[in-house]
Amino acid sequence: MAEKKETPTTKKAATPKPTTTPKVEEVKKVVSKKEPNTKTLKENESVLVSKPTTSKKTTTKKEGEKVKEEIKPVENKKTTTKKATEATPKKTNETPVKEKKPAIKVDDKTIIKENKALDKEVAPKTTQVPLEASKNASKPKKQKIIKEVVQKEEVIEEPTLFDVPETKTTDVLVPFNDKGIDPLKVGKVKKQPKEKPPKPEDLVKRYNPEVTIGLTQDDVEDRVNANMVNYTKVGSTKSIGAILANNLLSFFNLLMVGIFVWQITVGANFMNLLFIIPVIFNIAFGLIQEINAKKTIDKLSILNAPVVHVLRDSEEQEITLSEIVIDDIILLSNGKQVPADCVVRNGMVEVNESLLTGESDAIIKRAGDILYSGSYIVSGYCQAQTTAVGKDIYINSLTEQAKVYKKPKSSLLSSIRILMVVIGVIIVPIGVFLFLSMYGGDTFIEKGTLNYAQTVIKVSGALVGMIPAGLILLTSISLSVGVIRLSQNKTLVQELYCIEMLARVDTLCLDKTGTITDGTMTVRGIIEYNNPTKLNIKQIIPAMINAQQDNNVTTAALIERFGTAKRITHSNIIPFSSSRKFSAVQFEKYGSFVIGAPEYVIKENYEIIARDVEKQALEGYRVIVVGYSPGAIIDNQKIEGKVIPLALIMIEDTIRADAIQTIQYFKDSNVDIRVISGDNPITASRVAARAGIKDADKFISLEGLSEKEVIRAAERYTVFGRVSPQQKKTLIQALKAQGRTVAMTGDGVNDILALREADCSIAMASGSEAATNVSHLVLLNSNFSSMPKVVSEGRRVINNVQKAATLFITKTLFSVVLSIIGIIKGYYPIETSQLLMIEYFIIAIPTFLISFESNDTHVKGNFLWNVIKKSLPGALVVAINSLIVYAFQDALNMDNYATSTLIVLAATFTCLGVLFNVCKPFNTLRKWLFAVAAIACLIASIAMPNLFNFRPFFDFPGYSGTEASIPLETPQILLLFCLIQAAYPLMYIISTIPTWIKNGVSWLLKKIGSME
Repeated sequence: MAEKKETPTTKKAATPKPTTTPKVEEVKKVVSKKEPNTKTLKENESVLVSKPTTSKKTTTKKEGEKVKEEIKPVENKKTTTKKATEATPKKTNETPVKEKKPAIKVDDKTIIKENKALDKEVAPKTTQVPLEASKNASKPKKQKIIKEVVQKEEVIEEPTLFDVPETKTTDVLVPFNDKGIDPLKVGKVKKQPKEKPPKPEDLVKRYNPEVTIGLTQDDVEDRVNANMVNYTKVGSTKSIGAILANNLLSFFNLLMVGIFVWQITVGANFMNLLFIIPVIFNIAFGLIQEINAKKTIDKLSILNAPVVHVLRDSEEQEITLSEIVIDDIILLSNGKQVPADCVVRNGMVEVNESLLTGESDAIIKRAGDILYSGSYIVSGYCQAQTTAVGKDIYINSLTEQAKVYKKPKSSLLSSIRILMVVIGVIIVPIGVFLFLSMYGGDTFIEKGTLNYAQTVIKVSGALVGMIPAGLILLTSISLSVGVIRLSQNKTLVQELYCIEMLARVDTLCLDKTGTITDGTMTVRGIIEYNNPTKLNIKQIIPAMINAQQDNNVTTAALIERFGTAKRITHSNIIPFSSSRKFSAVQFEKYGSFVIGAPEYVIKENYEIIARDVEKQALEGYRVIVVGYSPGAIIDNQKIEGKVIPLALIMIEDTIRADAIQTIQYFKDSNVDIRVISGDNPITASRVAARAGIKDADKFISLEGLSEKEVIRAAERYTVFGRVSPQQKKTLIQALKAQGRTVAMTGDGVNDILALREADCSIAMASGSEAATNVSHLVLLNSNFSSMPKVVSEGRRVINNVQKAATLFITKTLFSVVLSIIGIIKGYYPIETSQLLMIEYFIIAIPTFLISFESNDTHVKGNFLWNVIKKSLPGALVVAINSLIVYAFQDALNMDNYATSTLIVLAATFTCLGVLFNVCKPFNTLRKWLFAVAAIACLIASIAMPNLFNFRPFFDFPGYSGTEASIPLETPQILLLFCLIQAAYPLMYIISTIPTWIKNGVSWLLKKIGSME
């Protein structure tokens, strides 16, 4: 055997591979290589998966032979041979276990050491599972079976939980006693290292609690102290530290601070340093708003946090997910999301693991099967024992986001990122070339004439002009304010940028129950048929309800009408699922009874009830049938024999009082509505018509339709009935493929696939826990009437950010163009102080006020293209005006100060024209906003030229002694007035050129077509 490296932890002799525990009846069974070897214990004995418990046996092997693992059941901790007893020193510090929890007495320190040795030597770390756990109890990984080849004749001892640690000689692994003496006198003796104090989690006594009792309060406290708790993230995914880092340490913020410090080093005047104030203000306000939004999300998340029911001290308790501890007995029913890895101890459920695997098929889980965190219960009820919590759950090895919402695709987010990347890439080289062109060295045309301080000030002006530093912060502020406003309307925003998708929604898909209706139902009538059984309907329904233990709105309506007094012993059940659309119970001595959708229950001779079903559906009732078969339930999925109808039950949905007004809002906003329901399409159509949905008479049943047929039906129909969960997803995909922006509302597990597929998903808090976990928005009051406010808030945010971005990008674009011209000319005309009028009066204050204004205009087009299309005309006009000034520079005898003054003032009043377009259509606020900005720029230009380092229009008292104080000449002033006057008409011409070209091409094509 190859020599193994020594480790600080001593090792056992030829330690066999740790094994997991199979079903109780599988004794002395060696499993294939694909799964670990397993063994069993007597019922109610505890087991640690990380350590196999076998009887001691000393075996002698000759040189060259392979040592194989031998597994035997444990019987009252007795050793099998005298040699084994002698070879193992007497254990110490044995801790007894309470009698009411039958378990193996374990030496805690020994377990700690042996676990470490085994982990490093032969096996990966494993976790505890209950005794009932089957072969699935291990992680889904293949483990290698390690076989040791012994070089000499040696004594090999099979491990138990009571062995002490062993050390290792050059060739042979042998046990040592407590004093480090080698009893067999072979090899070199190495003293055993001092024992380290055990960790708290290693001292916790793990056992399989009774499913009717659960853990005791002492057990729970021990596990909490040992940190064996299911800690989960709640609320905002951003910590305060991350918010501070994102706002303070961004590339552009650091660049602005660097420019500020750079100018200080060259003694720039105070006015040149004022550009930093809007940056500081935006950062501070952005931090406040984003932190407030985070706190709001966290509070709402806690209020809406999922809860789980557990058994402790024989009592059912409701706790949060973060309070679950290892070995808790949790109760899971239809619609619940599995909060931690666990093993079914009692009962049977159907589980959908699509959020983990992508497969939407329901999987049956019985006693001994594993339930993975992130999957959700489709039907049934079970008691399960947690085997992994917190960071140890299986889902963490796949993806942290698998069990929660999917981030929406945001045009706003992607557009801003593209802008920042492009600007970040070009700004540094442009700054370097501009510096080299002005500072003393050779340029492309002429030699630079500025000294170092002058060059720094001019380059700083170019860089500050190119940086849209406030755009990112303004976007964050607007979104954060949107989150806070939505929270006031009882809406939890789980993803910030989903607000944008709300603004773009043009198709809204509604699940009838819980959205158009209020989620309550009432039994309105019963039609009974020939009943060959010994039970009547008033006995059958309560007995089925007691057997199923289901909890949904249909069951609540049936309980209100029939009660739950009747109980009959049942032998098998089929729980209800949205794909199966029925449930069934097999009663001893009576046969099997079924309740569900008529088309799915009565497969043969459906014509017997078809007329009654259609008639009641036309009245707007939801119709369910009670069926009977003398046969048994097979494999919890099928019913043996023919099912005959016993009765029809008519249930009426209650339309929400404000549903009609809500539907009308979407109609007025040009948002198409689709109703997707698992009910009869006729019933769904009548409910939709009562709610005022347009084209509600266009309905179709998707039962039995192929995927291609569903896709074709998506555009032609408004109401879809008998829709399976997979078909709901297909409908959403088909609508998105048509170029629509689709929002989906839902509240049940049957809506989850569609919710994850939608551009924006909205869940009702009163619905399924799993549905709220995968949705972008949660209506905490479960009120459909909140939807108009939600959509309106999304439109306000995006429209206002788009307007603000137009002003920021205009400044960025003309600064880039002027910088390129400056590189060629060897002179950049603008200093940071000369940009203050644009920064304060035209961008900072107006965009801040506009961002809070209401704006319900429907958002269309790509965000980036919309912004560039509105920004480019203004930027091009500034560039054209600058070229005109340079062209007249010699003719009008203009030096650099005069040239700079004309270019800056022309750019300032051109940006005022951009603000004029942004403010349209004018209201009272926007009128005052534009008027104040225009007057402020005019006064600053005429009355305060010294503050902005301009040439004055006339001799200005107190502003003399420098070249900049010389007044502009009359021809220069006239040129400036011409540029300002022509700016807005020129912007209009540039903005309409694409339309003229498009119309011209269309006219030309028509002419060519008529000539042919």
